[in-house]
Amino acid sequence: MRSPFAMFFVMVFAIPLFVGANVWQSNVCGTLRADIRRIEKEQENLVDENRSVAAEIAKLLAVGRIETDARDRLGMSRVNPENVMLIIVGGGSHD
Repeated sequence: MRSPFAMFFVMVFAIPLFVGANVWQSNVCGTLRADIRRIEKEQENLVDENRSVAAEIAKLLAVGRIETDARDRLGMSRVNPENVMLIIVGGGSHD
C-alpha cells in the first residue's frame, strides 16, 4: 500500500494541474468560439456581396438594357433583314 505522504504529494500537484488544464481548455474554447463568430460574420458578408454581384450581373445581361445602351450610348439601331447583304468570299468552284 502506498504511503499517505505519496498520496498527499500526488493530490497537491495533480489537482492544480487539472484545474490549470481546465482553465486553459476553457480559454481555448472561448477563443475558438470568437473565431467561429468572426468567420460566420465574414461568410455572411461575402454571401451578401455575392448576391449583390449576381444581381448586378443579371441587370447588366438583360437584353433590354443592352439594346437601350446600344441605341442611346453608341448610336446603334436594329437592322431590318432586307437591309442585310450576304457576301461569300472564295466559297465555290468556278466552271
